[in-house]
Amino acid sequence: MKHGFTLAEILITLGVIGVVSALTLPTLIKNYQKKETVAKLQKAISVLNQAYRLSNDEAGEALATDSVNMDSQEYFETYWAPYIKTLTYCKSYATCGYSSYTPFKKLSGEQSGWYVVEPRLRSTFLTPEGFVYVIFLATWKDTGGGEKKVQQQIFVDINGANKPNQYGKDVFWLTRGDNEGEGIQPYCHYKTDREIQQNCSNSGEGSCCAEMIRRASWTIPKNYPW
Repeated sequence: MKHGFTLAEILITLGVIGVVSALTLPTLIKNYQKKETVAKLQKAISVLNQAYRLSNDEAGEALATDSVNMDSQEYFETYWAPYIKTLTYCKSYATCGYSSYTPFKKLSGEQSGWYVVEPRLRSTFLTPEGFVYVIFLATWKDTGGGEKKVQQQIFVDINGANKPNQYGKDVFWLTRGDNEGEGIQPYCHYKTDREIQQNCSNSGEGSCCAEMIRRASWTIPKNYPW
């Protein structure tokens, strides 16, 4: 005598599978996204440091204090273009797919005032990996322009112009070292754990999130505002 499953038993089994999937899939997806984000961040830093070292060996290291008064495209073509593969040098925000000059948001949700492209003050370019790098040279000392002050930050948007364009999610702050030979490292590397946790929080700016990930042995920790 052959035995089979009744329709009720099949429906119950499918229901159980559906419930289990609904409970576990979001966690699996989130864990995958976290690992992918960390991997891209590490690669972005590695690519930058490799180019920075090659540039230092061949063209001489242009520290922030040396490059502050350079034209941003001249700086890019001299110290970066020969040593890093690029698809596009961003002469405007639209060139690299952004919808405005200020596309980035802080972790708190507040709009950031930093320009993704400012030809007089920073070099912005897109690479084959889909990363957009924004290398700061300077900002104005006052809102009227004129005299410049040194800026050492580097932004990397690990999925280009795609959303969410938010610090700590797909946009991370890095910095050039203060001294020769220090290379590229996460921003806030000099701050305390408490300062970093306050910054990389749902009420913070998010500029210290790359350093928070680094200190967690290149993982996204449980207290990260994911």
